[in-house]
Amino acid sequence: MTAMELARFTVDPDDADAMLAAHPAMLRALRERFDGFESLQLVRLDERTWLDVVRWADRAAADRAAATIGEVPECRAAFAYIKEVVAMEHGEIRFAGDRVS
Repeated sequence: MTAMELARFTVDPDDADAMLAAHPAMLRALRERFDGFESLQLVRLDERTWLDVVRWADRAAADRAAATIGEVPECRAAFAYIKEVVAMEHGEIRFAGDRVS
């Protein structure tokens, strides 16, 4: 069943542009390195707080990626701007548009 990963984190406002600039390379690396990766969206919640919304084929794919994502240079580069991880949650998609899972 499709899984969503929701990572809420803070970034110093002075680092926001650099963090945004690092995300395209991270996206490419996720696509190339992790089976089950489907999509990534970055949401700005306020001046300091951001939310990565990552869609995985299933929770197992998310868990496999979590075990080694810190070893991927492009991901480390994007993560370097994170000041604090506020929350990391996973859930299964149960309704999407006109589809019920």
